[in-house]
Amino acid sequence: MNMNSRILFTAVAAVSLLSTSFGQSQTMVAGKSVKGVALDLKKFNPQIDISPKLKHEEKDHEMGFKVPMGIPNSLIPGGVLPDPRITIANSSRFPGITATGWEPPDPDIAVGPNHIVEVVNSSIAIYTKTGNKVFEQTGQAFFASVSPEAFDFDPKVIYDQVAKRFIYVDLGLNDQSTGGTASLLIAVSNTSDPISGGWKLFKVDVKQTNGSNNYWWDYPGIGFNKDMISFSGNMFAMQGSSGFNGVQLVSFDKTTLYGGTATPFKTTESGSFTIQLAKTLDSTSTSLYGVETESHNSMRLTAITKVGSNFVVDQAVVAVPTWSNDQGFITGPGGVQVQTDGDRQFVAASRGGRVLSSHTVAVSSSDARPAARWYDFKTNNWPASGTPSLFQSGQLDPPAGHGYSFPAINIDIKGGIGMCFSLIGASTPGKLMGTGRKPTDPAGAMGNPILLEGSTAAQYVGSSRWGDYHDVELDPTDSRTFWAVGMGAGNQGRWATYIKSFKISAADTDLTQVFASGVTTVAGTLVSGTKASLNVIDLNNLSIQSQSVKSLGQVAGFNAVYNLPFTGAADTVRFSINVAGPTGSSALISLLNKNTGVYDQMTTLGLSQSGVSKTLDLSANQIALYVNSSNQVSMIIRAVNPTRAGTFPVPFLFNTDLAILLTSPAPAP
Repeated sequence: MNMNSRILFTAVAAVSLLSTSFGQSQTMVAGKSVKGVALDLKKFNPQIDISPKLKHEEKDHEMGFKVPMGIPNSLIPGGVLPDPRITIANSSRFPGITATGWEPPDPDIAVGPNHIVEVVNSSIAIYTKTGNKVFEQTGQAFFASVSPEAFDFDPKVIYDQVAKRFIYVDLGLNDQSTGGTASLLIAVSNTSDPISGGWKLFKVDVKQTNGSNNYWWDYPGIGFNKDMISFSGNMFAMQGSSGFNGVQLVSFDKTTLYGGTATPFKTTESGSFTIQLAKTLDSTSTSLYGVETESHNSMRLTAITKVGSNFVVDQAVVAVPTWSNDQGFITGPGGVQVQTDGDRQFVAASRGGRVLSSHTVAVSSSDARPAARWYDFKTNNWPASGTPSLFQSGQLDPPAGHGYSFPAINIDIKGGIGMCFSLIGASTPGKLMGTGRKPTDPAGAMGNPILLEGSTAAQYVGSSRWGDYHDVELDPTDSRTFWAVGMGAGNQGRWATYIKSFKISAADTDLTQVFASGVTTVAGTLVSGTKASLNVIDLNNLSIQSQSVKSLGQVAGFNAVYNLPFTGAADTVRFSINVAGPTGSSALISLLNKNTGVYDQMTTLGLSQSGVSKTLDLSANQIALYVNSSNQVSMIIRAVNPTRAGTFPVPFLFNTDLAILLTSPAPAP
């Protein structure tokens, strides 16, 4: 689509604030398959290589045209609440990768069950969640076995919470008038353990040729849903070529890719620029969504859907509150001006039929300082049916003499929204700020931003480049903890990155306690206590005398049933348990699987006479299995003191002082 037709498309979209404009569906075309190359991280010696690197600075590529103004509308973004909405702990803060010789750093993170993977220009590092760095190498070294181009840049990394894999992508470029190459360097972990589980590496050709012109890939987007991993990139002309070739979209079937074969499905959106693809944080969405800046009062949504063996692309334009371009930079200490990267979208995230994105805009039409704008769209089952719409939007304006840049946004399992961004001003070389909103807050409103981490140097002495993006991700262990990465001025004024976690609300403050509606002894003899004995730790125990079970030992146990106090789906199911028994015995906790009618063992814990506590959180997939159609959960706790080497254990008393369920309903669609 050429520029003139794009302006017309935008004008038509803005005629009615309630209307949505649609493009035509496109089917992606399969490209050449590439076999994966195995990578064992143990081959690197040393595991952490922070030796000095050559200095590099990315080329600064911008579009040859400006985003059209469109037709103004009366939509108004929300603002900032007087109080913060996020809480942080000092133990959740640690430094990330420091200056590698590249500018800008382009920091990005992915969060798994036990590790955090950070990438920058142009290195990858792996940390435990307490900040212990266990691995760091350059992108060149990491992808060496697939022959990367000499210039690799713009890294991105995600954790696929559905399939439990890390995906790391670097861009390769050999920019020549003849024989030039452009590639996606893709790494996929074999398991959720990025250190011990091994990886598969792929090099996928993404160079485009249109007539006599060749194009290379810049500023990637990366997203996933239950079916696919997809990438987006701006296509700029190679040496000896001219023009801009839009956005190339490349999708891979997850089963095939994770199995070791990368078969790319490609298409080009010629009228697009910087489509940010969403991390899909639930396992039900059939489409992978993306967002791009369409006009000064509209955003264009992209949906990629796997239909049989094909990938189909749909687009729609949705009206948003009018915004103005920021001045393009923020002036820091010493008069250093750092770039804000224009009006492009920086990130996108999707959960429960909602798609969120964020970018930098001007504070107002008369104040060009950069501010952080965000959007929350409802898909309304589009593109299968219905039309997407704007659910809410907001804007955070910086304090006087400062600017906000590179906002990143995500949404937790409760519908709480978290953001991070940079704060820079005449006396502020760079701070990483965080904010958020609860689902019960007024539409479009964010909490007052708070400091996540500040610079350690008084002045940034790098180039004018900053960012080019930050990121905020959800911890898959609870789907409530946000992990943010951003940058500031570090050693000798060069850039440094910081990794921080926060939550929108304190633990359990918004969860409802559910007491057992019925308790039945399933092994042993009830000595004392009732179902009310399980409601609070008060030494008023449910006590069961064990019985002898042949070939097993002494066993005592009970079944407790819990009724969730709402209709519809639950987004949180958490058990809080305190039990006591003889040292050497164990408690086995099982839940009734509604599909099989069989109790599945969920976890075990070693017992002691003084008592042990356990918190058991169910994932979204487990909630679907163990909460039945009547919104009930049935749990059995058995204590077992086993027979050992022909010695039969003596009877014991199994005491339970707490066994409650904490829950909350899924956010309203």
